[in-house]
Amino acid sequence: MYFYLQKVFPLGVVMKLYNKFTITSLTSLTLYLGACANNETVVHNAEPAEEKTVENKVSIADSTLYRHVTILRIKDYYGNISEWHESDCKIADSTFSCYKSECMGNCPTLGLLLCTDSNGDDIACPEYKDTINDTTYKNLNFGDEALLHYIPVANIPAFDKEAVKKALSNLSGNYCSQIFQIRSNYSIDAIGLPKSFSWKNRDSYEWGLEAHVKSNKETNESKCEVREPLVLSNYDANADWYISWSLPEKIRDYTYLLFNESMDSYKDTTITWKLVYKDQYGRGDTLDITTKFKFDESKADTTKSYFGRREYGCYDTLDSERCK
Repeated sequence: MYFYLQKVFPLGVVMKLYNKFTITSLTSLTLYLGACANNETVVHNAEPAEEKTVENKVSIADSTLYRHVTILRIKDYYGNISEWHESDCKIADSTFSCYKSECMGNCPTLGLLLCTDSNGDDIACPEYKDTINDTTYKNLNFGDEALLHYIPVANIPAFDKEAVKKALSNLSGNYCSQIFQIRSNYSIDAIGLPKSFSWKNRDSYEWGLEAHVKSNKETNESKCEVREPLVLSNYDANADWYISWSLPEKIRDYTYLLFNESMDSYKDTTITWKLVYKDQYGRGDTLDITTKFKFDESKADTTKSYFGRREYGCYDTLDSERCK
């Protein structure tokens, strides 16, 4: 004899029953006790459900679950088609947005299904013999039967040309140093700077980059190295992490570092060059920049630190307080 019982347990009880799960944001959790039948209805109150016998019910193990699923096919800015469950999207009159995430690892389950027999002993929950998905596909924003004529694109702020030109107008010309950092919604490149100057994408390196002078005692020669810092980290290979997708895409932000990778300093030197900027969709332009490089020999060694050699300007379009 099987029975249904729905009861709300305090969090402390749940944690004692399942101490392998960590649940920090819930104050209570609903546990469903009992085996299911294909024509059962779960009681949605705190009162015990009526006890029912196996004889007058068809076992789940001998039945098939039928589910209706609607899949939306969506075209993005690049012309690629992706498929989304209808429940992952919010559709308005002329626009829409979608979001989904997936946990990679042994993620905690917040809804727990427990099954017991009439004696209160735990048993394996029965499973359906088969599952049949009745799937309907809809072209949401392309084709003759499109529901909307909208291509999801992130609303990216305009590139502040004048502010960037001002930030780059005066820079340190110190040798083997990071001399500038910029954070914005645009990737950065340059045309016309000396070969020893390089823009590096900070986001490509977990711990960033550093400039260091490496000396050879035998030859008495020195050279500049820009490399990742030596960092000891305790990485948990069993940690859970999530992958998420959204339409429109989230606005990306980029951090770029400018290095002088040579052992030569630039003192009272003015260089005119072009800054190339592009957003995540490849849209952008070039900006004419005139930079005066300065170098104070009395401070030549003061930029050396545990984090490498740094004497740089800074510009952050996303957090104006960060560079003060």
